Amino acid sequence: MEKRRLGRSRLFVSPVIFGAWGIGGPPFWKARDRNESIKAIKTAIDLGINTIDTAPVYGFGLSEEMVGEAVSGRRDEVVIATKLGLRWKNKSLKDLYHDLSPESVAEEVENSLARLKTDRIDLYQIHWPDPKTPVETTMEALLRLREQGKILEIGVSNFGEDLLKTAITAAPELCCVQPKYNILERDIEKDILPLSRDRKLGVIVYSPLASGALSGKYGADSRFDDWRGRGKMGLFRKEAWPEAAKRIEVLKTMAEKHGIRLSRLAIKWVLRQPGVTAAIVGANSAEQIEDNVKALELEIPEELLASVQSV
Repeated sequence: MEKRRLGRSRLFVSPVIFGAWGIGGPPFWKARDRNESIKAIKTAIDLGINTIDTAPVYGFGLSEEMVGEAVSGRRDEVVIATKLGLRWKNKSLKDLYHDLSPESVAEEVENSLARLKTDRIDLYQIHWPDPKTPVETTMEALLRLREQGKILEIGVSNFGEDLLKTAITAAPELCCVQPKYNILERDIEKDILPLSRDRKLGVIVYSPLASGALSGKYGADSRFDDWRGRGKMGLFRKEAWPEAAKRIEVLKTMAEKHGIRLSRLAIKWVLRQPGVTAAIVGANSAEQIEDNVKALELEIPEELLASVQSV
């Protein structure tokens, strides 16, 4: 599998990145079989996926622990990307809070290193902005970690254009940004993608399948038994889902006319967009990983590409 340089950094990442949010299970997703999840990560590495994206809040540490176990003995084969800034007092959604203070940064990195059973984090990303802490202050703390060798590269996630510019000024070493991006949600085409191309930042997009909406499995009457079922976020808001389901059905029909699975079309479409370095694709089984990787072999007819742009 090809590897792409992440911005101007020392890291080279696979275009498809293993997303370890789902394997963390509650409070966002249903509990998963630990052995199956670890097998999925190992299968991803065997297939050439060299980058794994996780975060402390995914399963309140469980995702990081499973990543650490899965890469044991193969640490130098993989790029581990984790995050910081979302913390908890008790293991429940209502107890989550933002903290990017220098003290919290220093504590969080040690916790993640321990869970991942590693001596360094290849890509350390701010998960969400912290309204209480200036980004310049957090960047100073992250640059100290970089000097100490505890992290290799610095990234940010869920930053708007203005905050991203501030982060770049505070830390010119910043190598990448991680925004949401898929066929149905294209806001970053207005600002984040052009800015990243101009500043030579890597762009790792998350949710290329729109949290499963673009898998082709769901319709307007589908019911979800995880965070999507609360009807409060993104395309899954009660007022947004009916229209999203209609667009998904149109896309699915378009893809099937060309003998293409919607999920593979969605992954390959994202990877073709100017400025996108890689896409984080979640998987709960080895079979899902094998299917996701097949998207890389896909040749999308120009006619289909033009149709997708108009949906």
